[in-house]
Amino acid sequence: MAERAQEEVRDQEEDHDQDDVGGKEIINRNFLSLSQITALSEENLEGVEKKMEEFLNLTQLKTSLKEAILLDYYTAGFWWAKEMNFSLIQLSGFMDLLNFILENLRDKHMTLGNNLKELERAMTGRGKTDSEEGGDLNLFSIEQAKAIIDYLVISLFKHYKEYEYLFHLRREEPVISNEDEIKLDQPAVSPSASAREFQADINEKLQMQEEA
Repeated sequence: MAERAQEEVRDQEEDHDQDDVGGKEIINRNFLSLSQITALSEENLEGVEKKMEEFLNLTQLKTSLKEAILLDYYTAGFWWAKEMNFSLIQLSGFMDLLNFILENLRDKHMTLGNNLKELERAMTGRGKTDSEEGGDLNLFSIEQAKAIIDYLVISLFKHYKEYEYLFHLRREEPVISNEDEIKLDQPAVSPSASAREFQADINEKLQMQEEA
């Protein structure tokens, strides 16, 4: 089984390199390597969390709420994608996308509207994003792309203000105990109007691409 997994990684790395030639450059593919994705795919949820902590070099989990939130964000995202039965290369592409939109918020201080525009460009392959990094969302079927949009709206865009507060406004405070699972406060509210409009608009465009 290990040999088959290694062969799949090699084959997918070759396909990945071939896709780069003449392809649309959208998002960064360097977040997690395929060998790391393979290792994660072989774990249960607890194992995924432990390996993600190692791969992301999160060393302050007991004292940093930001690191705890990052671990939860990436672990939950990977587990969702795994349960979608994505291939290794699709798992890699999804994690790149997950990282891409969080970096837009955290590092580039993008507004919700601008980040949604970047995601639309990435998902529809129209032009280059402001980051001018590489990627190829042809990895996913139309139905998979719609599911990804729905997940991103629920997991990040619905709570954009909370994430902005966490990364840009909130002063880091020590975490007293990590015995209980630490999660970002996510009040039971509907997604913002802009996120809902984006969700409907991008799904319509993806459907038009499928019918073209």
